[in-house]
Amino acid sequence: MARIHRRGLRGTRRPHIAAATPITAPTSGLLPGAACKGVDPDLFFPEVDPDAPEGECAFEFAVRRAKMVCAGCPVRLLCLDGALKRCEPAGIFGGLDADERRQLKEQTAREARRLHRGQAAEAGLGGAA
Repeated sequence: MARIHRRGLRGTRRPHIAAATPITAPTSGLLPGAACKGVDPDLFFPEVDPDAPEGECAFEFAVRRAKMVCAGCPVRLLCLDGALKRCEPAGIFGGLDADERRQLKEQTAREARRLHRGQAAEAGLGGAA
C-alpha cells in the first residue's frame, strides 16, 4: 500500500508533461458516437430526379435533412476531416456537401499560401535590418 505523506499519496505523482493523443477517424467507416448511426445512408447521398417537376425542391429538402443530422453530431469535425483527407467526390460529410468541401479546401490553400508569403516577407525584412 502507498504511504500517506504530507503532500498526499506517495508514489502517485502525475507526469510533468501531458501527452497529447491524436484523435483519428476509424477506417471502418462510422465514427463512434456519430449522429448518423442507424440513419439510412442514402439520406447523405441525395440525387436529383430529372423527371420530377419539383425535383430540385426535393433535392434541396433532402440536403437540408442530411445537414440537420450532421448539425448536432458530436463527431462532425472528425467526419469532415476524414472526408477532406479522402477527397470524397459526393455525399454529405461533416455537414458539408462536395462543393462546399471543395470550396473549403481551396480557401484553406489560399490562406496557407498567404501565410507562407507573409512569413517569407518577414524573413526577408528581418535579414535586411
